[in-house]
Amino acid sequence: MSNKEILTLKIMTKEISIACPEEDKAGLIVAAEILNSKIASIPDKANALILASLDLAFQSTQQTSGEMVNPDLTHEIANLISHVDQSLQD
Repeated sequence: MSNKEILTLKIMTKEISIACPEEDKAGLIVAAEILNSKIASIPDKANALILASLDLAFQSTQQTSGEMVNPDLTHEIANLISHVDQSLQD
């Protein structure tokens, strides 16, 4: 079992701290950069986070190889969107 570290990411203008395994840090940083890029490209700033998250989640469900969608991944993405949304409301 890997040790978890605290990683602080900036999504939009909000900093969010999450515990993650060390080997996941780089991927989460890239994911935050992708999310911020998507948000910046959406003109409707009031709904930008929700729309960007939905777009990224939808893209992750589209499999070009014809493989089945991983339900665990879909569930994890939905949880992440929920946590980020809740954090931004606080």
